[in-house]
Amino acid sequence: MNQWEKITIVIPGDDPPQIQGSPHLERLEEAGKVILYTDRPETEAEKIRRAGDADVMINSRGIVKWPAEALRQLPKLRMASTCSIGTDMFDLEVARKCGIDICNQPGRTAPVVAEHTIGLIFALSKRAAYFTGEIKAGRWPRLDNFYLQTKTLGIIGTGHIGAEVARLANAIGMNVIAWTYNPSEERASQYGLQYVELDELLRTADVISLHVSLTADSRRMIGTREFGLMKQDTLFINCGRDGLVDTDALVETLN
Repeated sequence: MNQWEKITIVIPGDDPPQIQGSPHLERLEEAGKVILYTDRPETEAEKIRRAGDADVMINSRGIVKWPAEALRQLPKLRMASTCSIGTDMFDLEVARKCGIDICNQPGRTAPVVAEHTIGLIFALSKRAAYFTGEIKAGRWPRLDNFYLQTKTLGIIGTGHIGAEVARLANAIGMNVIAWTYNPSEERASQYGLQYVELDELLRTADVISLHVSLTADSRRMIGTREFGLMKQDTLFINCGRDGLVDTDALVETLN
């Protein structure tokens, strides 16, 4: 019997599918006994029941949360991995106290998320949804779209994703400014951008893209005051966690 035969790997809610049907599932099965649930747990009790025998848990979707009270009910769990950069679905402090190692995927998804961000910027600036609806209705509206070249993109957070967004934005001729927690001239030169104060970014950027991790310090970092600093026609993209933005303030600003 090898050391892996005693390990139970649980995937408690792979919905939408990410691991099921993947060649990586076969690799997992070589490492231990894999229990994969193709739907999300409907209750807290069901979630705990599914993960109760897990030595290792793979949280393939961040929508399945593991707060303190849930982690404390998993005495066998020694490692939990998330298929994301963010780890906000886990109570990290309680995980540490319980001896549970939390693993994430820093940088691995950056190219995909960065391309998604640029895609959203194009969709907004070219009014893709509006024009698609009009054309389907047989109308050809005379409305100028938003020209991106020479416009200023403000990136909030230049980790792996923000840095990749900067690279792509430079390639299409945008002027890139940024704010981050730990700016440096070396990083500015490497990423092809200029670091500025957050308020200056909010006031001057034509497009703002949010890419910081969700922490106690960054929660609701964009609220009424910040929206008030933006120009009337600023395009705002959040490809980070929803908790970074005060959604009530966003709705009020839009109204």
